[in-house]
Amino acid sequence: MQKIIGIIAATLLLSQGCGVYVPRLAFNAARENQLHIDKLRIGQTLAEVERIMGKPPERRNARVRYDGISIEEWSYISDYVRRMDTTITFVGGKVDEIRATPWVEKD
Repeated sequence: MQKIIGIIAATLLLSQGCGVYVPRLAFNAARENQLHIDKLRIGQTLAEVERIMGKPPERRNARVRYDGISIEEWSYISDYVRRMDTTITFVGGKVDEIRATPWVEKD
């Protein structure tokens, strides 16, 4: 009986492919976000981005630059396996940059 349990356990581990387990809901949410992110373009407004994404940002930072221009960063999870977000930077209310950012910054 223990031999059968061992074989089943080994099969389950190998079927996970490289031993990485990703919760299906998180993986699907990231994939859905990436499909929407692919439609974003430099120069779009905050409202246009929110309409394309279909929801507000999952993380948001905002500040006013020294010259009075607003800077906002919106982040959405876009790759659960690689632990990456996509950060959209708005300068003066329009997309200025779209970049992939890791969850943990490497030293």
